[in-house]
Amino acid sequence: HIDAMKPGAGADYHAIKVTRNATDLFIIGNNSVVDFKSAKDMFGYGADMVSLARAVLKNPGVIKSLVQSVSTFQDQTGWYNAPKHICSGGDDRALAFCCLPVKRCALQGVLRRYGITPQEFADMKVELSRGTPLELGDYTCFGTLIWCCKLTKPCFMRDAVLDQIGLSGVEYMRLKKRLSEAIIVRLRNTNRRE
Repeated sequence: HIDAMKPGAGADYHAIKVTRNATDLFIIGNNSVVDFKSAKDMFGYGADMVSLARAVLKNPGVIKSLVQSVSTFQDQTGWYNAPKHICSGGDDRALAFCCLPVKRCALQGVLRRYGITPQEFADMKVELSRGTPLELGDYTCFGTLIWCCKLTKPCFMRDAVLDQIGLSGVEYMRLKKRLSEAIIVRLRNTNRRE
């Protein structure tokens, strides 16, 4: 359990994000969750599960409602707790959704923290995606789905490529989740060796 509540200030998503970036342990975001929107925010910063202890006192139906909403979201997207994009303050799992690092952005700070260059990151993402449908996508911004964003962020170019290659949005997100996991393992193992 991570107490994700700032006294008088609402949810402390930073506490969830920092913990997720440091570990792959199962994280339960505690406090602040009262509905699907607040649960989705907690998931987007790295929580695997949320606690509804306080919310259920005010609304006994919140558990059933949230289970239904999260289950539907999982069915629609393939990754119920997909991270917010790095440029929106998301945790490091979101590296799977980052664009090719060609400009100054929030990605640069994450790469510095791991001690890798933008080129090393680009090479790693390409290598870890080799042999998957993520390699496809000539008509996307950077010529491959490797650099495309989350399914919940509208993008007609990504969606057109998914349609063209016959890849569902759910399968796309599952591939991005596997890519995310591989990136995190690689980065953590690289940092341990140094």
